[in-house]
Amino acid sequence: MLSTLRAEILQGAYPANTHLRQEEVARRLHVSTTPVREAFRDLRAEGLVLIDPNKGVLTRGLTAADATGIYELRMMLEPMLAQRACAHIASADLDAAKSSHDAMVATRSPEEWSLLNESFHESLVKSQAQTRLFDITESLSRAARPYVSLSMHVNEDIMASNNSEHAALLAAYEAGDTETVYTQTRSHLENTRDAVVEYVNQWLAESQLQMKSG
Repeated sequence: MLSTLRAEILQGAYPANTHLRQEEVARRLHVSTTPVREAFRDLRAEGLVLIDPNKGVLTRGLTAADATGIYELRMMLEPMLAQRACAHIASADLDAAKSSHDAMVATRSPEEWSLLNESFHESLVKSQAQTRLFDITESLSRAARPYVSLSMHVNEDIMASNNSEHAALLAAYEAGDTETVYTQTRSHLENTRDAVVEYVNQWLAESQLQMKSG
């Protein structure tokens, strides 16, 4: 249910500000309204829809400017968080990150990879979970999720490039090299930003062509 609606939004089936009606979606997908309502909540958490008390559920527009702004903020804050986390990472959290990385390398599913990607990064910075810096970066990471999902739907090769960067980041954490962790984290975010902006522009162009041809 969630994966179906996410894919439909990211593939341009619903332009920005499309009103999604719970009953209509449930009828079309042959389910009750309960899983649809739950899916809407998850999509809101991912930043793909807005839930307005008066207007209901509306699809969000994804823009290159929004993506750039999110990633520029992440590039300022997350390297600092990663550097602090590297100095205090527990062996159990490092092992959890390794397990997530191994599973990411093995999977071909964008949805599964996205979930593992979140677990991977969460394990690496878990030692900082009670800090204000962690809370701020987590909020920015949630805001970036729809853009990461979009990138996967446009080009699944992004998984392979990210896996390679994750391996280098993991090695730096294992070595306790806080300076390299800082630079690797910033570089990883910068590369992701560039890919995301490229794919958002591509997605918008394709969506406009579909609307004109429709």
